[in-house]
Amino acid sequence: MKKCTECKYCIEQDYGYSNWTVEGTDVDCLLHKNSEFPKDKFYGEEPELLFAEKCDSFSAGDHPEIDCDQENGELWEYSADPEIIELLKKWDS
Repeated sequence: MKKCTECKYCIEQDYGYSNWTVEGTDVDCLLHKNSEFPKDKFYGEEPELLFAEKCDSFSAGDHPEIDCDQENGELWEYSADPEIIELLKKWDS
């Protein structure tokens, strides 16, 4: 079974006080395809992640995983994929 977290258009963003005190991770879709997102990814077993099975834009691949402190810098610096970089620039504005 495919999960949204296996799609290159997924974005996971930790939240909390710092990278040392992460309270959780929000998961969302850069294409806004999943109406149940954003969602807290508690253990990655949420049924909302199975939306990938019926998503017409699912594309398997690595997706951005943003840490609390954003140690990589701007959001678009979390991907090397030109398409994802452009989506992250729009996401951050």
